Amino acid sequence: MNLSQVIARLNPLLRGVGNYFRVANCKKEFQRLVSWIRRRLRAIQMKLWKKPKRLHRRLHQRGYQGEFDEIRMNSWANASSPLCHNALPNGSLNEELGVFDLGKVTTGYPVQVK
Repeated sequence: MNLSQVIARLNPLLRGVGNYFRVANCKKEFQRLVSWIRRRLRAIQMKLWKKPKRLHRRLHQRGYQGEFDEIRMNSWANASSPLCHNALPNGSLNEELGVFDLGKVTTGYPVQVK
């Protein structure tokens, strides 16, 4: 399954969680959850790229001029590496790929009792 299909299936769940829990003061929990989701999406994309050459090509496209280290493409630990983060920054995931950002959900709505 490619990344856009994963995001298409994930977005309704994220919206639902955001709308359900927005009455609570859980802004930090939303930020932690969205950072874990972004890391997981980066791990999925790296696994789909399979070879470091594709990661390096993506970094060149984004204008990265640093040194390229060889990394394992199917590792959870490498999904948080600076190379992977530069290839798929948060803005790219949110704007280009359309990931719903739980970090921007306003929380702490007062509950109105009738």
